[in-house]
Amino acid sequence: MAGDLTFGLSLVADDPNLTFIAFVGLVLLTVVAARFGAYAYLNVRATEMAAQRVLWEYLLSVGVVAALYGVVGVLEIVSSIRTPYKNGVMLAVVLLLALSVREIYFNAALSSSAADRSNGFAGRRLVEVAFVGVVAAVVFGVAVVGVVRPLLALQSVGALVIAGYGFWFGRRQTAAAMVQGTMIDSLLRHLLPVMAFATLVPAVDLATIAGLDRVVVVHVQVVFVIMTATALMTATIKLRQNLASL
Repeated sequence: MAGDLTFGLSLVADDPNLTFIAFVGLVLLTVVAARFGAYAYLNVRATEMAAQRVLWEYLLSVGVVAALYGVVGVLEIVSSIRTPYKNGVMLAVVLLLALSVREIYFNAALSSSAADRSNGFAGRRLVEVAFVGVVAAVVFGVAVVGVVRPLLALQSVGALVIAGYGFWFGRRQTAAAMVQGTMIDSLLRHLLPVMAFATLVPAVDLATIAGLDRVVVVHVQVVFVIMTATALMTATIKLRQNLASL
């Protein structure tokens, strides 16, 4: 971030139109993510099932970190603050969503045999540590050395791998609940689009590595930020419905 904080309009990719769209999209994401987090928090307080509490805590973290992404994005536009590690924050959102999807599958597996649970989740802590390490390397690496190709590659590939991990659990749970699904299964189907669009925000930087104009890449990222906010809005409805059913 800048040493001396000043306020004033900073154009995104030197484009006034893109700056306006990005500002609206980031404000939308901030508001929707904060609302999503608030309903997740209310679900944490209302649930009597200890197994589900972890899920709501993950989703609360999704709301908080996504709102943080929106806030720092807005600050970049209206002040001298610079956060080149911003897409690393979105990578953290992808990780939290993937863990949330896995937790939904894990809760459903509680009714299965102990063997099924051990086979499905062997080494999950090691996977978590590895993914957190990737996120930390991207955020702190970009903050220290700036936006360089190796870190962009780690960010983009990391987003795809983490999302793939989450979608693997999501696909298995969706298939298992195809005949008779619960409210949580319905929430899962709304979380998957959020994870897909959030993943594309950092992953599209692969195009930067491939030599595509950075301005074009930023345009595409802004679109995916708006799509993430829109998908998160529908997922919030499911959180509210679940809260009403408790």
